[in-house]
Amino acid sequence: MAQSAATAYRADLGSREQPFGGVDGEWITVAAVLEHAALLREPERARLLHNAVTLATELVGDAEVRRLAEREWQDRDRSESEAIVVLADRIEAAGAFMLAGTVLDALLEADASLSSVQYGRVLARRARLEWKAGRLDNAADRYAYIESLGRRSKSAELRARASIGFVALNQIKQNATDMHRYAKRAARLAEQVGLRRLTRDAHGGLAIAAGLDLRIDDALVHWWTVYQLSLGDPLDEAEVLQNLGQVLFVSGFVDVARAAFANVVSRELPARWTLPALGSLALASAASKHDHTTEWAARELLRINPLSVPRYSLASALFEAATALARWCATRSASSAAAPTSTSSWCCWCSARATCTRRWRNSRRARPIG
Repeated sequence: MAQSAATAYRADLGSREQPFGGVDGEWITVAAVLEHAALLREPERARLLHNAVTLATELVGDAEVRRLAEREWQDRDRSESEAIVVLADRIEAAGAFMLAGTVLDALLEADASLSSVQYGRVLARRARLEWKAGRLDNAADRYAYIESLGRRSKSAELRARASIGFVALNQIKQNATDMHRYAKRAARLAEQVGLRRLTRDAHGGLAIAAGLDLRIDDALVHWWTVYQLSLGDPLDEAEVLQNLGQVLFVSGFVDVARAAFANVVSRELPARWTLPALGSLALASAASKHDHTTEWAARELLRINPLSVPRYSLASALFEAATALARWCATRSASSAAAPTSTSSWCCWCSARATCTRRWRNSRRARPIG
């Protein structure tokens, strides 16, 4: 393992003035116990691993562990240490990529009972952390290993996971040709093994690749497939509606796109899920001259605690809101009714725009992808 849990956490914390959440200490404890377990022999190793799993389960809850198993691999080939995987996902979602990676590395070292499929599932998550941190070559090496592991173990699931990983890497590079190739392969393998989640992700890759190639009709067909495969999971449904709205917006269907974004922000979702929808809603509302909605979306973004969401996501949403307000102001200035109905209203708009732009500039240096 490259670094200790404490060192990883300090690197993630950086210049933050507050912790990521209320249980940061427990995160570090789980990682440290796993690190210690990896250095021991049986039966001490198994005992410490069990302790780490127990603590992780207390932190995330049994329901979340069951949800992971049902959502990701439909209760197939389950492992005893899935609670740690859920915890690592939660740490990643908070933006502590280094600590999440340390947890997964320690789990791979400590749990000798993992089958090839279980090992590959954890490794796929570890690879995702690498590309989110901008280390694309490291991520590619890990996906290549998952592919070879899948071939050796004759696991179509692992080969599908590797292909989906390469879809993500080529999306970052804006390489639509390779994206389409890997996504098509992933879809075939996922359907072969019968895992809905992998099939969903593969069609998502096909949709994005089609969008990059400006094959809008194909993109919409794939997004609709993704939506059908997402029904029943509020977070997945919201993600698809956001992406579908983006395709519709760039295709000129502004009002329909606005309805999709509004649907997302109307749901009870964590702030990190509503961030992109609020920024997009501001843009679509400005383009369709829904002034009050533009203002509302911008103000909702300004109310979000910047320490509670990924900084890059917040920066992107704030920039979109600032762009929307700038367009609104330009439209008002160019119209015959250039003067607002009240000076205070105009000042509110300009103040919101300035605040959005300032907070974007302060945040844009942080650039985790995804």
